[in-house]
Amino acid sequence: MKRKNKSPFVALFAFVLLFGAACAYGQKQKPQVSEQRIYCEISYTNFAWGYQHRGLYVDPQGQLYSYQYKRGDKPWSPRRTDSATEQELEEKYSHGRTLIRKIDLQELQEKYKLVEPASKGKMSKRLQRGADQGSSVTRCYLFEAARERYKEVELKVAGDWSYENLAPGAKKLAMWLASLQASVP
Repeated sequence: MKRKNKSPFVALFAFVLLFGAACAYGQKQKPQVSEQRIYCEISYTNFAWGYQHRGLYVDPQGQLYSYQYKRGDKPWSPRRTDSATEQELEEKYSHGRTLIRKIDLQELQEKYKLVEPASKGKMSKRLQRGADQGSSVTRCYLFEAARERYKEVELKVAGDWSYENLAPGAKKLAMWLASLQASVP
């Protein structure tokens, strides 16, 4: 029985493997979009003289959008007050949606890392500041895979009633969203 010499095949396989690894190493690694499914928003809502609802939001891919409901649009309300489905969030943001810009991936990842710790933050005392002012709210929605829903993480509320999440990450997120809003003409 004649023995086959496998060494040329082994050498070829090793060469292909090493060559592929060297090529992959030489290429710049493209940053990945966050795997975490998070939405963050800053919005204004008032029911005093007809329904008004508008705001900005950042989606899981880092797209910054504005949205605005028109007079006569049905007020948005998820089926469950403590969380929303992705379809419910998409419906909320679909009114007059306009793409503003893309958020830098590194900035997005830095901010989204703050959402989970902020979800555990305690809220300050609620203070009544007026009536018929409506409310400006900064919040994020953190995806809970087991429930297939987005848990609301309130960061700051100002208006008729004012209060804020006391977690350091929540304050940073609220300031970031306010700065995004201020940068929009």
